Amino acid sequence: MYAIVWLILAAALVLVELFTGTFYFLLMAAASILTIITAVTGLPLLVQCFTFVFALALLYMFLLPILRKVVPSSSRTLMRQGSDYLVGQEAFVIQTITPDEAGLVKVHGEIWSAVSGEKLDEGTKVSIVEVRVTKLFVTKE
Repeated sequence: MYAIVWLILAAALVLVELFTGTFYFLLMAAASILTIITAVTGLPLLVQCFTFVFALALLYMFLLPILRKVVPSSSRTLMRQGSDYLVGQEAFVIQTITPDEAGLVKVHGEIWSAVSGEKLDEGTKVSIVEVRVTKLFVTKE
């Protein structure tokens, strides 16, 4: 009887894991499956619960760090917050920039408004020095 309950719990945890992608619920499901062994052998519910907690602790301590290293995390592949990743990058002027008037630059296929302390003609290769909201401060390379 308890084996069926542990199996249903494991299935529910796998479904929850599909929506979270954190491996926490997947490891709980694995601990539930390991606990089914104690349920099938007829051991008391208290022993089954202890088996679940013990298996879960071991899985979290040993398997979770390995999974974190093996499976790439989306948080590591995302761009840095804001536009700071542009600082130091090279861009090309596509609309002339003068000290009095902003122009346009193209960086990584994106077009940005840019200002500079000097006149920069179209086609000039520039370096991004600073990013302020939607405007880049550039200098000639």
